[in-house]
Amino acid sequence: MKKISLTIAFVLLAFITIGLISCSVKQPTQDDIVKKNLEEYVKEKMNYPSSYEFVKLELKDSITYNDNIEYRKDDFRRNMEYDLNSLQRQETYKAEIPSMYDEKEVEELKAKIEKNEKILSKIDSLATLLGDKKNEVASFTYLFSFRGNNALGVKILNEYVVQTNPAPDFKIINMTDDKNKIFLNPNDFPGYREMIKKNL
Repeated sequence: MKKISLTIAFVLLAFITIGLISCSVKQPTQDDIVKKNLEEYVKEKMNYPSSYEFVKLELKDSITYNDNIEYRKDDFRRNMEYDLNSLQRQETYKAEIPSMYDEKEVEELKAKIEKNEKILSKIDSLATLLGDKKNEVASFTYLFSFRGNNALGVKILNEYVVQTNPAPDFKIINMTDDKNKIFLNPNDFPGYREMIKKNL
């Protein structure tokens, strides 16, 4: 009986010890994971990887799937509005300047308008299917700066806008020092690309 009690005590002690050790191991934060991913990404491209010195990582923004849905809808609405205006202009030509009227262009415009209406309807369907998931983060935007030697061996400060995937991997999607190359809707939203392939 004493041996069984001692065995149970040792097993309990072992579980408590393991529990305390696992609690004391610090889990990496989002910033830790992004920083690690960035350092691996940057060092592969540097002329002198050993010259790398971290300076700053600052979260600036996050984009939800809903933001991406609205971005895409706005894009298709703008295209449709342009085509509707062109169609209206053709109708005016037909009534007032028949020589400017182009039946082929009218048919093409009608087909494009119909296609954009269909895509907008499908985007709404995808948004409905997503439910609450559409409010989840699709990507994060960071400001990242570091020092490192350039090709001439001179240490310089480098500053970039970085866009990442959401949790859990926070993989680098885009890294640029040109504001014109920042993705406006990284990662789109689930189902979008497959739907576009079927409808374009």
